Amino acid sequence: MPSRLLATTVALLLAPLPLPGGGEPPPEPPASAPVAGPVFLEAVGRAPALDAARRRAEAARARTDAAGRLPDPTIEGMYSQVNTPGEKFPMWEVVLRQPLPKAGERAADRDRAAAVVSMAEADYAVMAGEMAADLALALVEADTSTARAGLLARQLDRTGQLLSALDARVGTGSSRLAERLSLQTRLAALRLRIEEETRRADDARSDAFGLLGLPPGAPLPSWAAPEPARIDPDTTPLLRLSAARVDEARAMARMARASARPMTSVGLRFEREEQRMGNMDTVGIAFMTDLPFRSRGYARAEQRAARAEESAALADAGSTRHRIAAALARAERAERLAGSTRRFAADTAARLDAEYDALSRSNETSVTLAVDILERLTDTRLQIIDADAAARTARAELWRYAPASSFVP
Repeated sequence: MPSRLLATTVALLLAPLPLPGGGEPPPEPPASAPVAGPVFLEAVGRAPALDAARRRAEAARARTDAAGRLPDPTIEGMYSQVNTPGEKFPMWEVVLRQPLPKAGERAADRDRAAAVVSMAEADYAVMAGEMAADLALALVEADTSTARAGLLARQLDRTGQLLSALDARVGTGSSRLAERLSLQTRLAALRLRIEEETRRADDARSDAFGLLGLPPGAPLPSWAAPEPARIDPDTTPLLRLSAARVDEARAMARMARASARPMTSVGLRFEREEQRMGNMDTVGIAFMTDLPFRSRGYARAEQRAARAEESAALADAGSTRHRIAAALARAERAERLAGSTRRFAADTAARLDAEYDALSRSNETSVTLAVDILERLTDTRLQIIDADAAARTARAELWRYAPASSFVP
């Protein structure tokens, strides 16, 4: 009688367990879940770090009005007393001087300012992509750990019910005490795993709160990811940033060449001597230039540095293209693996069903075997959760290469 009671309990515990491909929907979001949504991007756009990057871009745009400016004119005055054997008279002089920019310097400065604006705007988009990726990864980890904890909690509940049935059997002397101790050990391990998964979920949500600048407990957006088909290397912010760095390096090279040219200025000079016989006025034109002996060497060093910066930016662009191709291939492989895992899990569930049927038809039901089926069914579901999480993680990484138009400052 106790054996029949235990068999009935095992049947009740195993039958409701949702199997992969069964009627109960999986607790975890599917790998092909939502694409980029406005709520997700709005939450990212309100982050304090992005607000700072947006203001830096505004500052760079404001500085373009000061690029390529002309030097201010200068005025110089002088007063003196002239003593001659015949008389003493005052003399004063005024010089209005206008420094002239070096040839090509203003145009290079304007180009450099435009490149700085492009860099600031591209840097905003790069930071937004990085933040969107980090947020999506945190949401994936939180959702995955929550799903794992929920699945383990169901196994804990079913295992606890098996322990209760086993206690009744032990009381009648029809079961071994070793089975009860084994179940208690499994329950303790399950509780620990649930605590670990819960902590991981809480840590991931804390990371999301920190990224968005939200207080703990605030609502978080749902996970979202860009479509792989929208990832175009030519529109990714990282390549825009590399192109802006190339433009800046070329502008700096032109500024270095201009710095080797002499600085000149022209002026208008007026002088008056107030003598008794009448005032003597002198009007002249002044010209000044420096001799750029030392600046030529400095300019050549600056040009070499600018060329090295340009080469580095071009190398970064090539490396970015390879990283984008690798990320797209990784996302495709992860999606394919998630689909294969679901199919294989369905086959595994069918075999476990057959094993359970054979176990339920036997005269003596083994609690150890029943728990083993529970654990293998749970492991099957965990494999699906992990495979889907890997696919969503790979998709989340694509935010780093999403088009710059996705993030409007």
